[in-house]
Amino acid sequence: MNIVKINLILINLFFLFFFNNILKAESNFYIVTKVDNEIITNVDIVHEANYMIALNNDLKKIDKKSLVNLARESLVREKIKKIEILKNESSLTVKDEILEGIIQNYYKKLKLENLSEFKDYLARYNLKLQDIKEKLIIEILWNKRVYYNYKNLLNINVEKLKKQVEDNKDNNNEIIKYLLSEILFSIESKDNFEKKNNEIREKIEKNGFKTAANIYSISSTANFGGRIGLVAENRLSKKIVNEIKSIKKGQVTKTIDVANGFLILKLEDIVIEKFDKDLKTELDNLIRFETDKQLNQFSIIYFNKLKLNSKISHE
Repeated sequence: MNIVKINLILINLFFLFFFNNILKAESNFYIVTKVDNEIITNVDIVHEANYMIALNNDLKKIDKKSLVNLARESLVREKIKKIEILKNESSLTVKDEILEGIIQNYYKKLKLENLSEFKDYLARYNLKLQDIKEKLIIEILWNKRVYYNYKNLLNINVEKLKKQVEDNKDNNNEIIKYLLSEILFSIESKDNFEKKNNEIREKIEKNGFKTAANIYSISSTANFGGRIGLVAENRLSKKIVNEIKSIKKGQVTKTIDVANGFLILKLEDIVIEKFDKDLKTELDNLIRFETDKQLNQFSIIYFNKLKLNSKISHE
């Protein structure tokens, strides 16, 4: 991309930051990036930046050039997924009741009371509810595609999970839960690890964990600053639990080598709850958690293969 076009995008972002985050009408419309036959324009990038800031206000703190790159990469991911979905789906549609449940989770995470408040909130960023729905539809259909392609490779050890449930029940009927945020990242080669790891940790130090997660994490939690939520100790590997136990609340772990990349966790809080669920319910929860974890790993593998074979050009 030439310097003139970068400067024009940054001018657009000036409006984004200093005029109540509302995108003004664009008269200078041009293509910034192509993904196969799909195009990404300067207006798309500013619109995406609006969307990302709406989900995580901490992104206002990063420099404009980084935000442009972040928005562009987000759109490239979306285009690659959309192209793959449309090879197998006749249209991009999902039942309204599915969307409604996810949207409710969205506005609750933003500490909003209802859908009306959420619509008003989006309007401040020149966004509509339909914009959110369109993005959710792509993610839902993408997850459906991942499941269809990899369901036969899922390896759920039910007996092992049953033992975890029994161990919990015998442990004074208490469950330790960690409130966690994550940054999951990958590298092109082992030689790049130290540079990438240091870069991420510097960003955490300078701009905070949430912003670093938005920029670097390849996990689906990136849109919410890496926020995972409460996770029971028995759902985590021994290696990860040991790393969490080595830090205090508010601190981040060492970088952990995991199956689908490298993981940095932030320990937000520790909660101890009474075990008041029946064994079947808890086992079902564990199976669901393990299934989601494995599917997330397959999703990353699947996407990386598609990206490698995609024709991506920056104008």
